[in-house]
Amino acid sequence: MTTYADLVTAYLDDPGPDSLGPLRRAVRGAANYTPDLDLGEVDGLLAEGAYAEAATALQRIMPGAIFSPSAHLRMATVLERSGHERAAARERQVARAALRSIRSTGDGSEQRPWSVLRITDEYDMLRALDKVRDRQDLVETGGRHLDRLTCTDGTVAYFDVTSFA
Repeated sequence: MTTYADLVTAYLDDPGPDSLGPLRRAVRGAANYTPDLDLGEVDGLLAEGAYAEAATALQRIMPGAIFSPSAHLRMATVLERSGHERAAARERQVARAALRSIRSTGDGSEQRPWSVLRITDEYDMLRALDKVRDRQDLVETGGRHLDRLTCTDGTVAYFDVTSFA
């Protein structure tokens, strides 16, 4: 039986569409998957320094939050502040791989939008590009639903959210 960990490891070992597709299908199929991932509770616990509770909250949203750059970075913070450097490094590696996986799906243009698992992934991608979202619009083009994010510097990025609709 293939586990989520097996799917993540397969992608880390050989990143590409052949390993990304099964991983994303498994995450979307998780009972607690939602494209509207909310990390507010985790952020509050981190701000309070309640690392054990934050870890529990993050574990509760798995496997639906697997390959969320934000979720993995928060888990890295929890682990690092709890003295688990090696495990924190692994979580940071997964967060970076999740961002690379998004980047590998397109170029952010309307013709080749990036594909994401959740809305927060869009914001993670913009942060990784040092962009700040100014406006977000849902547009339909060619039978697809795209989030069009306009940044404060005028940059426009498109994300395919057809699977959310």
